[in-house]
Amino acid sequence: MPPVVEPPPELLGQPLAAWALAVSLCSFAIASIALVWQIVKHFLDGGRVRVYLNTAVWQPEFMVATNRSGRFEFKNDQAARAVTHGRGLELAQLVIENPGKVPVTIYSPGFLITGHGKKEHTVSPRSYVTGDGYGPDAAIGDSVVRLEPYGRVTFLLDYLSILPLAFEDDGTERVWLRGHVGVAGRTRRPQKSSRRRRWRIERDTYTSIVGSPDFTPFSVMWRAMYPQLPEKVEDEVDRHPMHGKPITRGMLRYILDEAMARFEVRPERAQLETALEEIAKSRDDKLPMLPLMLYEAYDALDRMDGHLTGWTEGLAFARRAAHPDNGGSGRATEAPSVSGPASTPDSDKGEVAAPPNDSTP
Repeated sequence: MPPVVEPPPELLGQPLAAWALAVSLCSFAIASIALVWQIVKHFLDGGRVRVYLNTAVWQPEFMVATNRSGRFEFKNDQAARAVTHGRGLELAQLVIENPGKVPVTIYSPGFLITGHGKKEHTVSPRSYVTGDGYGPDAAIGDSVVRLEPYGRVTFLLDYLSILPLAFEDDGTERVWLRGHVGVAGRTRRPQKSSRRRRWRIERDTYTSIVGSPDFTPFSVMWRAMYPQLPEKVEDEVDRHPMHGKPITRGMLRYILDEAMARFEVRPERAQLETALEEIAKSRDDKLPMLPLMLYEAYDALDRMDGHLTGWTEGLAFARRAAHPDNGGSGRATEAPSVSGPASTPDSDKGEVAAPPNDSTP
């Protein structure tokens, strides 16, 4: 009589071995998911930031207008007119946000340049500090910043100053710009702004303003000379008392306007140097540096050839001289008075942030 074979134990009609295999597979799947989640959480909790690049216009001590779409364009409105007439600077707004739950340290805010044959070419250009009173658009000038969780910081960068460097190779016809910033710690690769919204800049590009309007010579020269001057008299700590008070950024507009208004057409650089030196010394600057800055200013004029208005366009002293009955008497010798900030309507291409009403330009 053959031996009786006992059937394998079952549970709910299925062999226990099958149940054991199913439990093992489920355990393996859960362990794998937990491992993947730990890896993802490691990166999510580490140093990570979001980078946004916008076009912006800054009128010192007045307002910041921004196109938050991220596109390389700025509406030709009142804020753009401030740029073309020498009252505002056309800049790039770089916004860094920390969406993580731990603080991060960022450094070297700037641009990633591609399309010109150089791999991983990054540049940190000149930045401008707006001071307080501009809300979330207030820009700082620090190159290393500690960002708290859900924190945000803004930089205003002079992107136009790096274009000659990007196009130094004669074979380069266009480049692409993306905002970038380094993150200390776990992330070695710099964080970049959206590739889809990167800026395409042609060799002949000189502004992001829609329609590429002409600029006044005053605006071109003012932009070239403005960053070379101190913000305040106290900033010139090494200046000897015998040299008097230095010309500041706020005084440049009136001194340059008065000097340029003495000529109907573009003069030789030496002629304008003499006029600037004379006016600066009358403002108690015994060692004026403005004449030396004209070298860069005249180079900027040459680069803008073909995109300039007439020499006296937009000059306040020229208007006063032409209409002496309306407040002027021939060639003006004193700077016009400074009034408080005026309100500026929001642009449908962006937003405007202005300081409190008690500030003065």
